Amino acid sequence: MKYDPFTLRVALNKSGSARGELYLDDGETFSHRDGKLIWREFVAEKPLKQSRILRLTSKDLALEKPDDAVDGVALKRFNPANEFAKSIEEVRVEKVVIIGLSAKPTSVKVEGGKDLVWEYTAGVGAGGKKEAVASVLAIKDPKVLVTKDWAIVVQL
Repeated sequence: MKYDPFTLRVALNKSGSARGELYLDDGETFSHRDGKLIWREFVAEKPLKQSRILRLTSKDLALEKPDDAVDGVALKRFNPANEFAKSIEEVRVEKVVIIGLSAKPTSVKVEGGKDLVWEYTAGVGAGGKKEAVASVLAIKDPKVLVTKDWAIVVQL
């Protein structure tokens, strides 16, 4: 499963945002202590409170927070192009599912790229007052890599 693509599931909160992390290492050795790991943060948020845009971003947490990366022990060194990262550099996100959008998107794209293939199932938004089934946006194969920074922009 080391080379299998990922599906990201993003459940928006009442304010229409979400945050999560992905940590990967070889699962066999203690090489993560030497910085041979992947630690990503995924954030979904509107750039401005009343914005009609939702940005889903991926960034490198090990590079940003090396003191917090491994069981509360600071990394002695970290290189985003470490051996482990290189071994899985082609692993991609094959699907993104966003639950609780307030409206049907007008466009979905990787920032700076072409429109993506997506499917929207109507429902209530995460900040809605009534109880019902949440809306679901399924983005098919955005071709973004687990080891790289990226942003997907959802125009509402």
